[in-house]
Amino acid sequence: MPTEKRTSRSPKTAKSKTNDVARITTQTVDIQQVIRERAYELYLQRGGQHGCDTEDWLRAEAEVLRHFGAKAA
Repeated sequence: MPTEKRTSRSPKTAKSKTNDVARITTQTVDIQQVIRERAYELYLQRGGQHGCDTEDWLRAEAEVLRHFGAKAA
C-alpha cells in the first residue's frame, strides 16, 4: 500500500491566518444588534412600559451610530 507523504503547514502560516481571523472577528460589529440591545436597555430604564418602542429605537440608533462615528440618516 503506497504511503502519501503529507506536507504540514508551518506553524507561522497557521498562526498568521488565525490572527487575521481574530482581527476580523473583533472588528466586525452587528450594528443592528447593538441598537436592538440599547433600545431594550432604554425600555427597561423606563420601567418596561410599552408604547415608546419607536422612540427607544431612534434614540438607541442615534447613540450607537454616534459611538461608531457615523451620522444617523
